[in-house]
Amino acid sequence: MNNLNENKPILSIVLIIKDFFHLASLSLESVFKQTLENYEVIVVEASKNKKELIMIKPYLNKISKIIHADTKNITSLLNMGFKNSNGQYIHYLSAGDTYISKYVLSYLSFLISKEHIPDLICCAFLQRDEMGLPQAVNFSFEYFKRGKIPMHIQSLWFSRNILNKLKGFDSGYKVQAGFDAICKIFLKKDKRVLFSTRVLTDYQFKKRTSHFYLLKAYENLKIIYRNFGFFKTIYWWIVHDHFRMFKLFLHSLKKAFWQS
Repeated sequence: MNNLNENKPILSIVLIIKDFFHLASLSLESVFKQTLENYEVIVVEASKNKKELIMIKPYLNKISKIIHADTKNITSLLNMGFKNSNGQYIHYLSAGDTYISKYVLSYLSFLISKEHIPDLICCAFLQRDEMGLPQAVNFSFEYFKRGKIPMHIQSLWFSRNILNKLKGFDSGYKVQAGFDAICKIFLKKDKRVLFSTRVLTDYQFKKRTSHFYLLKAYENLKIIYRNFGFFKTIYWWIVHDHFRMFKLFLHSLKKAFWQS
């Protein structure tokens, strides 16, 4: 596949709204400011009532599809967005995620054409938490080999072709299906992965529970083991930044204790 299909949008922006509904308008505003016109916006929402979606009302005439989900399982929502999109590349945003410039989609379109339709585009991402200032981190094969993983799926752009080959995201994972997809792509001998040192997305920091951090750590180990085997899992466990994860876990416990 070396040519873009002019009959389909280049990009599908899938906005997943399962919590923090009041931040959805920030995401949509940043999308609709883009200078590129050849894209579609799919909203996958898991609201309990119409009041939670009031913030997206001003953008209804610009949204291509709104899909209601009866689940908040992130993997199910990712797959719903993929199956209902038409773009040749799919990018996922959560409520509160924004593009840092109105030229982001134009830049991505340029990269896609220049690099002959890569399977995956990995951009630099912001590492942000309550314990320090945000840091820009470049993602690469070397970064991955050192036991590091992308902080957010928002820094990744998947080609429709590669997601079709993977049959979407593995529903066996609750929070890290995106990481599993990256591992499977990296294992392919004929993979075409493009790394960009630019940060293209920003996001609102959202507090997570201690259970979330434990589940994330468990699924990371499970994914490494299934894709790379036992010894790679041990190596990844040794070199991974457990101290930061432990601090986040303790911080979430402290918050839960004082707020209970």
